[in-house]
Amino acid sequence: MRRLLFSLLVSLFSVNVYASVSLLGPSDEPQNVFKQANQQPSNSTAMPSHSIVVKGAQTNEVGLGERLLSRLNWPPYDPQSNLLVTDISAYQLRYPQLQQSIQYFHPEPLWYGYPQARNARDQLQWLLLELSLAGGPKQLSDWLRQINHVDNDSPQWEALYTDAYLGVMAFSQQLMRLDYAQSMALNDIATTPLHILIDEPWLARLSRSDLYQQLTGLRGELDIERLRYRQQILYWVNAQQQRQSADNIKRGQLIHAGGRDSRVPLVRQRLAEFDIANQFSDDLDQAELMDQATVNALQQFQAQHGLKADGIVGNDTLYWLNFKPIHRSKMLARNLLRKQLLQRFMLVSDQQRIMVNVPAYQMTYMDQGAEVFQSKVVVGRASRATPLLVSEISSVVINPYWNVPRTIVRRDIIPKLRRDPSYVEQQRFELFDYHGAAVQSEQIDWTLVKDTGAFPYRMRQRPGPGNALGAYKFHFDNQFAVYLHDTSSPELFSEQQRAFSSGCVRVEAAEILAATLLKQAGYSDQYKQHLIAKGEPKWVPLRQKVPVYLVYFTSWFDGSGGLHYRKDIYNFEASESALAS
Repeated sequence: MRRLLFSLLVSLFSVNVYASVSLLGPSDEPQNVFKQANQQPSNSTAMPSHSIVVKGAQTNEVGLGERLLSRLNWPPYDPQSNLLVTDISAYQLRYPQLQQSIQYFHPEPLWYGYPQARNARDQLQWLLLELSLAGGPKQLSDWLRQINHVDNDSPQWEALYTDAYLGVMAFSQQLMRLDYAQSMALNDIATTPLHILIDEPWLARLSRSDLYQQLTGLRGELDIERLRYRQQILYWVNAQQQRQSADNIKRGQLIHAGGRDSRVPLVRQRLAEFDIANQFSDDLDQAELMDQATVNALQQFQAQHGLKADGIVGNDTLYWLNFKPIHRSKMLARNLLRKQLLQRFMLVSDQQRIMVNVPAYQMTYMDQGAEVFQSKVVVGRASRATPLLVSEISSVVINPYWNVPRTIVRRDIIPKLRRDPSYVEQQRFELFDYHGAAVQSEQIDWTLVKDTGAFPYRMRQRPGPGNALGAYKFHFDNQFAVYLHDTSSPELFSEQQRAFSSGCVRVEAAEILAATLLKQAGYSDQYKQHLIAKGEPKWVPLRQKVPVYLVYFTSWFDGSGGLHYRKDIYNFEASESALAS
């Protein structure tokens, strides 16, 4: 049965399949054309072959795979659990008073007995799946497990669906109270209390049609990206059951092209699981050979995980090869939720915007919804994490001073000054007292200055060669005193993992970013070069502020549909500490 289900999923999700998907549409006549559905990957290797391209789905609701949900074994059935019941009379309601109020205003069933009832139940089931996988309270997965356990077509379960619906409403209300950083981190949502606020007028207005609309509203827009997320979530939930071996691929010597290693067969299994287009020879004599087909598949796998695509199996590659399928589903669901919550914070002046994806070490400049250019970035290391925030770039500072944060002075600079007081002049630092008067470094006995507690001076670095901010600083108001900037250490951009800074974001394409922002402000490149040559600090205000979002997506789809994964560098998903098998 599982193999049959897996085959059905593969055929449904094949990259070569162009289908009008209306598995879950309401019974209404088609009203809405899915505008973006006929997007086609520009590169056939850009995404795994178990991805979908939907074409011409012309219903006012587009569903994907909902009918398969109840046959997937997630959450796993626990025979020792006393939560599952076979009769509604044994089910303990979480919201009994609200249930009574709903029955008072709406004696007719909300979940059975009308054309859209099945659609409403399926939408609720999907929401429970996505939110529980995303790390929501355990009660959500308990509801999903119970729903998966019952006969969905039996009207006796009306109260169960209403209870779960109210729980989803309660959780969604709590999510709307999260600030921007909490919406990006999502690191505490497992403990979210499921308290719901509903007034009597809302109850009185509730109807079957409103119920369905509320569910689709909670779900968010069902566009091509969400369909891709749903498809991948479903695929990996099923792949967890299909995994041929639960064993980890053990660490050891590097596996190079042309080499032989007893771990190669398991490497191939994982690569075939990740992309079913990966087909390998079944020649037993070559089973342990790292042949070219395996190397090619591995290079694509590495590229999609932000690793150096060298075709060599090392520890970083093993981390992702050993990654559990169910945790890929959880990662995808969490990032889908982040994307949905991000929409609440998108600024009105979003014709141009800058997105910095911290765990991807990547900045993207957007204009009118189209990508203009990308750049590698360096972000804060875990101990000095880059804050997740939204603001607006208001000025470009050319030849900036670097006002050294006090934490950096205490932790990094004072220990160096104790060893070598000339470090101040070598790095072209300037010292000032609290009254703004200049202080000469030779006047200070650095051996007596502690690297904890109050530091009695303000320190800044002069513009020019060696300045930590490079030639440009991109200023935006925020409480953390962080910003985007150029750098005097461009060699760091050659690293794959680039969490090196003390919180600010270093931009490899700072020259391009500065030229782009100054051009929209009406300044010529010649003027910029003139200011650079002068070597003096110059704040250049922008005519129109440009929104900047510091986001946290550990998985995402690129423009051609390719799916990418990155490590959770700030350990926001600590409850999933065993993400790698």
